[in-house]
Amino acid sequence: MSAKPISINLLRPLLPILLGSLFLPPVAWAQDEEDALMMLDEEMVSIATGGLQPLSRAPAVATVITAREIEAMGASSLDEVLESVPGVHVSYSSLRLSPLYVIRGIRTDTNPHVLMLVNGVPLTQLFQGDRGPHSSLPTTDIARIEIIRGPGSAVYGADAFSGVINVITKGAGDIDGTRVLGEVGSFGTRRAAVEHGRRYGDSELALYLEYRQTDGDPDRVIEADAQTQFDRLLGTTASRAPGPLDTRGRRLDVRLDARHDAWRLRAWNWRLQDMGVGPGLAQALDPTGRTDFNDYLVDATYDNPDLVRDLGLKSTLSYMDIRGDSRQALFPAGARLPIGSDGNVDPQNWVGLVDFPDGLIGNPGIAEQHWRLDNSLFYTALQSHRLRLGLGGTQGRLEATDIKNFGPGVIDGSQPVVDGRLTDVSNTPYAFLTDHERTMYYLSLQDEWQVAPDWDLTAGVRYDHYSDFGETVNPRLALVWQTAYNLTSKLLYGRAFRPPSFQELFNRNNPVAIGNPGLRPETNETVELAFDYQPTFDIHTTLNVYHYAVKDLIEFVDMGSGAKVAENAGRLRGRGLEWEATWDLGPALDLEANYAYQDSRDSATDRPMPGVPRHQFYLRGDWRITPLWHLDGRFNWLSSRPRAAGDGRRALSGYRTVDLYLRRIDLFGRGELGFAVRNLLDQDRREPSPPAIPDDYPLEGRSYSATMRLHF
Repeated sequence: MSAKPISINLLRPLLPILLGSLFLPPVAWAQDEEDALMMLDEEMVSIATGGLQPLSRAPAVATVITAREIEAMGASSLDEVLESVPGVHVSYSSLRLSPLYVIRGIRTDTNPHVLMLVNGVPLTQLFQGDRGPHSSLPTTDIARIEIIRGPGSAVYGADAFSGVINVITKGAGDIDGTRVLGEVGSFGTRRAAVEHGRRYGDSELALYLEYRQTDGDPDRVIEADAQTQFDRLLGTTASRAPGPLDTRGRRLDVRLDARHDAWRLRAWNWRLQDMGVGPGLAQALDPTGRTDFNDYLVDATYDNPDLVRDLGLKSTLSYMDIRGDSRQALFPAGARLPIGSDGNVDPQNWVGLVDFPDGLIGNPGIAEQHWRLDNSLFYTALQSHRLRLGLGGTQGRLEATDIKNFGPGVIDGSQPVVDGRLTDVSNTPYAFLTDHERTMYYLSLQDEWQVAPDWDLTAGVRYDHYSDFGETVNPRLALVWQTAYNLTSKLLYGRAFRPPSFQELFNRNNPVAIGNPGLRPETNETVELAFDYQPTFDIHTTLNVYHYAVKDLIEFVDMGSGAKVAENAGRLRGRGLEWEATWDLGPALDLEANYAYQDSRDSATDRPMPGVPRHQFYLRGDWRITPLWHLDGRFNWLSSRPRAAGDGRRALSGYRTVDLYLRRIDLFGRGELGFAVRNLLDQDRREPSPPAIPDDYPLEGRSYSATMRLHF
């Protein structure tokens, strides 16, 4: 696949704004030392180019959230933090209610269009192309989060499609001693963490341990599910609905971070145990089902900005091991189901009604191993240029197991009764997936060119070659103009791609999701215009508009027989606006607010993207009531969300949420005590579900927690 020229159709929606910006009234240059120093106290960001630079001049629309801000919010999960970012909405998947980070209206049930990095290493899995359960990370060990809204494939390659999230964990310097945390809250939630960081001569060592457990909110009740429909048709009473979503679970995170000179080693093990299966794999409540994950990520980095004169090197070798097992009843004990000749549930072409006294049981398992090498060379000998050469590659392998009491090779629809005895069809023609491998290598080049004292041009391109579908080329261009000492203007273009997942390529024996080895990668071309304005020391605001075109979107398409096969069938176009502002009202109060508007539509039908709010508004205030007592309040509002074509339910209502966090700092001179209430108004908030669960997924009701932090 070759690189494509920039389409004038992408630029056309932004031309009026672009032309208008050329005639902005002039802003006076700094007249005194105070004005000249205004821009010095500014957050730095590395996610835009791979090297540190001021956030206002970064060639991307980016956000940085620090550990200090996370602690002030009282946020205990990454989901809470990301809700504060304009243009980002946290929704939930039909698979275990895994979080979806929907950026600029691009939403699918697996959310593979957002690349998540931990210390620059992707967490992407081969099976679904998503992050599995990893994305809802605990916040205690986070030093900072950097987010790009918009394409990033010219730097990061695959999956940097609608955005990139890089979670940077704490090193010894961020901890500086020993810190402990304890938390108790509603729904049987308990959390404990300890972190230690210290310098030993020229070396640094940091250790982190966190355990979290929850029973889940029992009031998140589903009134009807997929089994309810079969009960009504066939006269059975097997459904567990009405009943709560199963959101129980335990999580253990252990991390080591060691550093010596230019070398850094990180090792992370996270275990998810006895995780509830949410609405159930087939959208039928399964209160006894469970999923376990045991994952490792190890990375070693050599980072020397002065390897030789005018040449720096950063090299990272990483290994990720993912192992997940599940024990689930897709349909509950006592179910009577229409079974097709292939042994699967098939309401359209069934050959017999089969009773399952122990339930329709499936225990799929996935194991993946990922090796990755990333190298970046930085060359600065050329005047006004900073060149970055990137090269590297990955090798990934997936192994699948399939143990069940239904499907091809197990039953054929002629059996009147099937009990709970299971058959292992792993590595046979009857399995849902066989073992597969993928190798990839890439080459990228980027030039950060200071064209003039107030003009920066960043140009880059990346070539990726995949063993299973071929090659792709993705360019970027960014023109950044320091329009005035307190105003920066940016014009950005980028092209991104997402490779097909193994599920989309190779799935079989699953009539609702059959793979297609002939798939092409999805592509996204985006044009953005952004402004960063700081009229005073106390006020900072940004505004950006964007337009994108997505091609070859992968969808499972009904082929007429009821079977759905993966095809490059979709095209999207989207446009939007994102605004944010911060205002320091003095020593006692800080305010921040943002608003996002997005309009993403199917190019063929002009229907809006289902499940995505068109409007979002966020307001946060940090009030220092006294020197020792601080109150953080957050208000989050989103508009209604449309349904998919063929879904006759009315649009899903929007909702508003109010969260409060009161903390007493300088406790014993060593820590703080915090009290949080989330969803203060006890709003009935819901996220979209498939029609099998007609009333959508209820979110948590009002909840409380108390947290203590100590630093020694």
